[in-house]
Amino acid sequence: MKCMPCGQDNDSSALFCTACRRPLVAPSKLPTRLEPLAQPAMATAGAAAPVDSTYGAAGPSTRNRFAPPEAARTSRMGGDSDTLTEDEAWAAVIGDANTHYYLTRFERLARGGSGGWHWPALFVAWYWMLYRKMWVPALVYFVAPWIGLLVIGVASTASAGLGALLYMAQWLAMLVVPALMANGWYFKHCEKKIRDVRSRGGSRDQMIARLEAAGGTSGVAVIVVAVVGIMFIGILAAVALPAYQTYTVKAKVAQAMPVGTDVADAVGKHYEQTGQLPSQADVDGYVQQAPHQSKYVSAVDLDSASGTITVHVSAHPADGTYQLVPSSDNNHHLSWTCTSPDTLRRYVPASCRN
Repeated sequence: MKCMPCGQDNDSSALFCTACRRPLVAPSKLPTRLEPLAQPAMATAGAAAPVDSTYGAAGPSTRNRFAPPEAARTSRMGGDSDTLTEDEAWAAVIGDANTHYYLTRFERLARGGSGGWHWPALFVAWYWMLYRKMWVPALVYFVAPWIGLLVIGVASTASAGLGALLYMAQWLAMLVVPALMANGWYFKHCEKKIRDVRSRGGSRDQMIARLEAAGGTSGVAVIVVAVVGIMFIGILAAVALPAYQTYTVKAKVAQAMPVGTDVADAVGKHYEQTGQLPSQADVDGYVQQAPHQSKYVSAVDLDSASGTITVHVSAHPADGTYQLVPSSDNNHHLSWTCTSPDTLRRYVPASCRN
């Protein structure tokens, strides 16, 4: 063995150099990365390729160098890190919303107990089903009342009492049954999702991703609530606005009615005293001196032949007139009958619709 510091040749079994007395060190093997690559298995005809548990049966020479490192690794479902536990499966399919609540109820149901009362299903069962991605139950819950009403309608033709009883029973069933059964329905729904995902196989991360996508919560319920809210506001506006408009026109007409009554009383007194009808100028004076004044009365006309008083009402959007028709007795006392054309008939008091 040659001493590297001084160059003295020594015996192969010697531990120290005979010249400089320094310890002899055997030459080390070159690092693996500097050793020449082994010949690939295909270069030796008829030679069997070594089996490598890391890369497969063909060894490292057949590995795709451009694939990610995990591409050649096989899934080990038996390993602890790749095993999907029951807790992880249930937590993934339920999602982050009320996870502890449902896990507690599901544990009771798994032991054969009761799932308990579910308050959201009592008040908003349909929206809760949409929120929890229970599409088929939500569809059944939406269609069932209409089918029930059809059956009740048929039963009502035979007996009105039976129809009313069935209607009350349906109403109570739509409220109480979902509240009692919601946790059980959701338990079976989640159990089916977990069973389907496990049957497809895959790694732990893949199963969790599939369960989170299939379960959890959905924003569809919020969209449906918003759409229903907008529809409700639209229906309310379609009903309330015409009713409010009718109310305002009636209030304007009601304010204009006393003006015609005051003018009729003045005309009646003039006729009793003189036996003749007053002129139009006199009527205009009566309007200005009337105890009741209204900005919705644009003019008051008197027919000199018949004595009919026509009151012009400007109650936008329903402008029109109503008339006071006189009738006289032997004492020249006038009594008045109120009439109205079609434009104001629905807005004047009932006594003026003849």
